[in-house]
Amino acid sequence: MFGEKKVLIVEDDPDINNLIAYNLQKEGFNIEQVFDGLSAQEKLKKESFNIVVLDIMLPGINGFDVCKMIKDDPRNFNTFIIVISAKSCQQDKLYAHLLGANYYLSKPFNLVDLLSTVRQISANLDKEFLVKLK
Repeated sequence: MFGEKKVLIVEDDPDINNLIAYNLQKEGFNIEQVFDGLSAQEKLKKESFNIVVLDIMLPGINGFDVCKMIKDDPRNFNTFIIVISAKSCQQDKLYAHLLGANYYLSKPFNLVDLLSTVRQISANLDKEFLVKLK
C-alpha cells in the first residue's frame, strides 16, 4: 500500500467494532472507532477517512444520515463507504447506495468478504495515487 489508509469504524456493537478493528489493523490500516452516529458526525467534521465501515441502526444519528453527511461534504466525497447492517431488505440497500454507499454487507456478514472488500478498495486507492503522480 502507498501511504497509510485511514478507516473509521462506526458500529454500536463493541464486539463487532473491535473484531473489525483488530483485523483491519493486522492488515496495516490506521483505525479509528466510534460507537454511535453523533460521535461519527463529530469525528468526520474534524478528519477525513479513506474508508468508513458503517452500521445503519446506530444510537443518536442513524447510518443513513451519516452516509449522506459524508457524501455532502466536499472533503469526504471520495470516501468509500461500506455499510454493514442487519437491515437487509432491498429498499434499505438501494437507499444506502442512493446516499453514496459503495458496498452493502448484510449481517451476519462474512469477515473474509469485508476484508476482501477493504483490500480491493485499498488497491484502487493505490492506483488512483499512481495516476495522480503522472
